[in-house]
Amino acid sequence: MWPRFLSSSYPMERHYFLVPKFALSLIGFYPEQKLTWALRAWSFFNFFILTYGCYAEAAYGIQQIPNNIALALDALCPVASSILSLLKMLAIWWYREEFKWLIQRIRKLTEQQQSERKLGSKRHCYTLATRLTTLLLFCGFCTSTSYSVRHLLDNILRHSHGKDWVYETPFKMIFPDPLLRLPLYPLIYALVHWHGYITVVCFVGADGFFLGFCLYLTVLLHALRDDVCELLAVDSIQLVPTPLEETRIVRKMERLVDRHNEVADLTERLSGVMVEITLGHFVTSSLIIGSSVVDMLLFSGVGIIVYVVYTCAVFTEILLYCLGGTYVMEACSDLARSAFSSHWYGHSVRVQKMTLLLITRAQRVLIIKIPFFSPSLETLTSILRFTGSLIALAKSVI
Repeated sequence: MWPRFLSSSYPMERHYFLVPKFALSLIGFYPEQKLTWALRAWSFFNFFILTYGCYAEAAYGIQQIPNNIALALDALCPVASSILSLLKMLAIWWYREEFKWLIQRIRKLTEQQQSERKLGSKRHCYTLATRLTTLLLFCGFCTSTSYSVRHLLDNILRHSHGKDWVYETPFKMIFPDPLLRLPLYPLIYALVHWHGYITVVCFVGADGFFLGFCLYLTVLLHALRDDVCELLAVDSIQLVPTPLEETRIVRKMERLVDRHNEVADLTERLSGVMVEITLGHFVTSSLIIGSSVVDMLLFSGVGIIVYVVYTCAVFTEILLYCLGGTYVMEACSDLARSAFSSHWYGHSVRVQKMTLLLITRAQRVLIIKIPFFSPSLETLTSILRFTGSLIALAKSVI
């Protein structure tokens, strides 16, 4: 049975960035939070934990490369995600005011869409954004927790066979020896476990922002499509609009063109704040999935389950980016098709020119501009093909 916040009956406005807000608020990085000294201290604490975790994991993995390649990959695979989370954390903090402005502006614009058909599209996109980001949160939580469970199970098995408990952390990290002994060991273990959850909430926050913005922009484009078709509809009884009616249509058409221009501007500003996050994610995603599959080949038992869950989480992240970009592009194409299929030719020459201009601009689909590519389902196909090549290469080496 669905939790209530995942159902379509949940209050619509509460769906707005529901999961990213919850995730980033846990570590003090949600843009709309009030910056008190306590919040700043908590944010810095989480930043320090994540930063040291990246260093400790990377150092451990590099140190183990000459000795044990399996242990090295076991540390270097999650460190790629940790470093990417650190990048996302820094980007969200650096563009904090810009994110805050985008969140508030798009909220205001979507709240203005109140017709029955618009509310149906709005509810669909809002609920979809909440469900998909919840799926990502669940996959990330399971991945991070599985590392701790694996370590505990390994030690329980060792203890049952009369062996000593291995004082290691869930994620392979370098620590000074005194920190890995009692009485400090439980505290270090808990901090490393929290490091894993910080990585997860950074992913959920940043990726949820991208998907949410894309789906909320889709709501605005669908609303614009409905308004254009409604405005250009010609009454079958009165095939030729009167001059007074035509003047009213021109004024409304000007406002619709301005709305389309604003959506294009919002997309451009979104590209500016998401470029580092999205580029870093797509550059590393194939490597993370490929190395996870290699780890599946090297480990057995619980280790395989850990990396199966890890691969599912990373794939879910990529799917969110590509799905969000595809929604925006399809909404633009739908706007162009619907405007062209309307009765624009039954109006004055001025209205016809404005409509053709809108169609032409809508045909140049809005995309989240990232260097070298744009997030879409076609991009997802390319990533999966590249990942398949990495897996085949790893199999031939092993």
